Amino acid sequence: MKFSLKSIIIFILTTGLLAYSCKQGKEQKSQSKANKTPLVSVQSAIKTKMVSFIEITGTIEANVFSDIKSPADGIIESLMARENQRVEKDMIIAVINPNDRVALISNNRLQVQHIEEKLNATDRDSDDSKILEQKLEKAKSNLEYATKMYQTIPVICPMNGLITQRWTDKGSQVGVKEKILTVSDMNSLVIKAEVNEKYFEAINQGKKIPVILNAYPNDTLTGSISLVYPQVDPVTRSVKFDIRILNFNKTLLPGMMASVKIPVAVKESAVVVPEEAVLISPDNKNFLFVVNKDSLVLKRMVQTGISSGNKLEIITGLKENERVVASGQEMLKDSIKVNIMGTPGGGIE
Repeated sequence: MKFSLKSIIIFILTTGLLAYSCKQGKEQKSQSKANKTPLVSVQSAIKTKMVSFIEITGTIEANVFSDIKSPADGIIESLMARENQRVEKDMIIAVINPNDRVALISNNRLQVQHIEEKLNATDRDSDDSKILEQKLEKAKSNLEYATKMYQTIPVICPMNGLITQRWTDKGSQVGVKEKILTVSDMNSLVIKAEVNEKYFEAINQGKKIPVILNAYPNDTLTGSISLVYPQVDPVTRSVKFDIRILNFNKTLLPGMMASVKIPVAVKESAVVVPEEAVLISPDNKNFLFVVNKDSLVLKRMVQTGISSGNKLEIITGLKENERVVASGQEMLKDSIKVNIMGTPGGGIE
């Protein structure tokens, strides 16, 4: 049987195309299979020191201060101090005109005025005029007596300090024991804070802790716990304590807010993984995926401990240097193969 040259060429081309199509099909299947393999990032568990913090807020207040109150019901006749003014002990800081004195003097003045009006409307040479003149003299005497006998009440400053709050103004009506001014000893400023009683052991007197003031967010400050109050609040179950700011020369004012970080737990040698590596199962148990040397992921139940930043302690279920999936866990199942970022064929080099 003889074949023409044309037939031979067509046969060779057809055979080549079929072989090429088969090869492409195998490569596409292989690529499709690779594309279905999950791409994950992994990190090795390490042993390191872990310190867990709680962050609370506190307020700067003066430990030594006094609310200056009115000694009687009355009107503030004089007010000799305002906010941000320094005052000294025993100086007169305000004057109260008591309501009893005001009423008595007012009644006597009205009496004098009433008699003077009647006298002006009466014939000066009449007997009624003489009687009214005698009454007027008596009324003026009563007014003078009331003015001298019933005095205003001075309010005395009880301590040296700075006026940090003015509660009322000159001419205002005040009640007995109503606050007029607050004077504070600015050398006694501390941060007042409180924590739940379960952290009681973490707030030892003398302990140094980091502090950030809202007024000075760029300054790194150190505070020292100067006092732990010897009582737990029966309602909030919290313990109150004071923090004195160390070596800070900028202006501090009562009412400033502070953020305080308190170390509550320390582990010297903890097995640590990224916090995002740990997932929670439907039955509320913690687990993660461990990657073995063959790039298979194995689901591992773990018990977690303290956290710090984005790091989480693993108490049981994981050993140092084991590799865990840090991201890409969404489609993972136990015992499946994965592509690892940063390895050849893994997507990132």
